[in-house]
Amino acid sequence: MTAASQPPAQPAATPPFAFFEWMIARRYLGATRSGKGASLISIIAVVGIALAVAVLISVMSIMQGFRAKLLDQLLGVNGHVFVLSPEPIEDYEALAARLLDVPGVVEATPLIQAPVYATARGETGIFVRGVRPEDLQRIRYVTGPDHVKAGSFETFGQGRNGGDEIALGSRIAYSLGVGPGDPVTLVSGRGADTPFGPTLRKKTYRVGAIFEVGNSEYDGFIAYMPLAQAQLFFNYGDAVQQIELKVEDPDRVADYRRALAGAAPGYEIRDWRQQNRSYFNALQVERFAMRLILFLILIVAGLNIATGLIMMVKDKTGDIAILRTMGATRGAIMRIFFLSGSLIGVLGAAFGLLLGAMFVWNIDAIENFLSMLFNTDLFPAEVYYFDGVPAEMQAGEVAFVVIGALLMSFLTTLYPSWRAARLDPVEALRYE
Repeated sequence: MTAASQPPAQPAATPPFAFFEWMIARRYLGATRSGKGASLISIIAVVGIALAVAVLISVMSIMQGFRAKLLDQLLGVNGHVFVLSPEPIEDYEALAARLLDVPGVVEATPLIQAPVYATARGETGIFVRGVRPEDLQRIRYVTGPDHVKAGSFETFGQGRNGGDEIALGSRIAYSLGVGPGDPVTLVSGRGADTPFGPTLRKKTYRVGAIFEVGNSEYDGFIAYMPLAQAQLFFNYGDAVQQIELKVEDPDRVADYRRALAGAAPGYEIRDWRQQNRSYFNALQVERFAMRLILFLILIVAGLNIATGLIMMVKDKTGDIAILRTMGATRGAIMRIFFLSGSLIGVLGAAFGLLLGAMFVWNIDAIENFLSMLFNTDLFPAEVYYFDGVPAEMQAGEVAFVVIGALLMSFLTTLYPSWRAARLDPVEALRYE
């Protein structure tokens, strides 16, 4: 066969995602048909993805911060396991010693707690917790240097029958209008038994310390009294109401139940999850509902990419026809528009990650500024329990949001890209 009769050489096939595909995708993303500035459609799509990612990261971080802070305070102030009895526990010292012998149990706190009516300059209902002074010193959320707002715990529990000194939460002290050294009168319904029932018991105590946990539920309702004085005031004799335990790993609290039941036969064993089941179930449902709503927002933002690409395909019909006549395959055309949409998703996810992280890291300053601007408390502790906005970014949650946004962006580009690849160049050029 002569050279003249040989068929012409076929152009070498370009590999997928070649440089020219990236170059054209970037040009299509950044300019309108007239070439004047960035495409408004692309900008809107990037902003939509960025806002969706930022809101998702911010809200999920705040909800995670809420749960972590609440759990830390709950387990820091209260026990992890509760040993309960319908009758007063008289042999509590021996029982506490047996419970401490259970592997994994690190603290055993005999406790009496009961509601009382407190009066001073003001009046309010509170819960008094009677504990031993050495047990109270281990509660860092109460006796830690960052949490003692006035007075001290140095003389707590000193004196006959534990003395007459009590510690109040900061909001209780504010409601009563008292400070360290001021008298507070407590009234309880657990007085001496008579043929007509228990009598009221009334006694005046001195405020020794004012603490602030940072949770309005504790700061506004909890007061501490020496255990010996609580036994006397609440008519418990030499008995207690319950024993609170702390274990090495609160997340594995169910693993200790069998051993604890063996050490305390006849007593009810309840853990912190059972004590607060309804509360944490409500948090879990709220978290799931919030995720669902926010991911619907992310889907809407992804559909915005699809809409933008469909409009871009219409705008670039002539360019697509020219590329096809120059030898570009359907696959190359599809990849060009897929890359354009994917770049929107990547840029949106990156900006959203940055925006969300900046919001979470500066959330207290933002909340203070907005509260001052609108002259109102946007985060009242009476409603949300905390004095500040808790926020905690978790790498796994953030990665989940970013990867979800990218996948949504990739999926929503498939149909517009396929539609661009199916354009007939002859029909397209006829109307140009």
